[in-house]
Amino acid sequence: MNAPLLATRALQVRAGQRVLVDGLDWQVRTGERWALLGPNGCGKTTLLRTLAGLRPPAGGEVELGGRPLARIRTRELATLRAWCPQHHHDAFGLSVLEVVLAARQPYAGRMGWLGPDDERLALEALQRCDVAHLAAQDVRSLSGGERQRVALAAMLAQATPLVLLDEPTAHLDVPHQLAACALLAQLHDQAVVMSLHDVNLALRCCTHALLWLPDGNGAPRWMAGPLDQVLHPDHLARAYGSRMLAVTLEGHRYYVPAPR
Repeated sequence: MNAPLLATRALQVRAGQRVLVDGLDWQVRTGERWALLGPNGCGKTTLLRTLAGLRPPAGGEVELGGRPLARIRTRELATLRAWCPQHHHDAFGLSVLEVVLAARQPYAGRMGWLGPDDERLALEALQRCDVAHLAAQDVRSLSGGERQRVALAAMLAQATPLVLLDEPTAHLDVPHQLAACALLAQLHDQAVVMSLHDVNLALRCCTHALLWLPDGNGAPRWMAGPLDQVLHPDHLARAYGSRMLAVTLEGHRYYVPAPR
């Protein structure tokens, strides 16, 4: 078995005085695609931001490639992990192509210049995300779904071993949700960790799940493992407070909320 690319050691994550993650020991390997699942407010985004190095843990440690995340310099970190947030704030009138090219900046030469290969990679990424026709358009003029697909293209262009995504299917219509899932499922040479609200999308593109599964006293606990072990009706009912029914249609498994 290959060595873990991402690992947490007794990780604790807080939001103010609220403990969201407590004592998490977890490993992610190349080729694995992890879904972070749980109800609103359970800490998925805060955990992702901690894994990305955007906020310090309240306790414990995050390791990337066997090295403490806190000791990796910003420029090198940008070549090791890509971060795709749920919300994007574009203050300047950059073109879509320029936004994706910015993801290649960690690989720029000493003078900060990008070359023809960088533009080729950016254009290929835009094509894969169905936004190549928007390459010259001002990013501020895009719809939410178009902007999300540009963010996915930037993630592809950054070409890092680890990819962290917060709700990558947010704002997307159904065809583009399915296309995004298919795209992420093809990242066999990378490790992917993504937060999702839709369990059924996780079934389409993930191999593993980290599910918020509090104990009987409400203490924050997370269950980690292969998708078919974690996404069990009993576990989902505990996590979401709603009974879930497993159904099979055309050979695919789905979960639907049971009628109250």
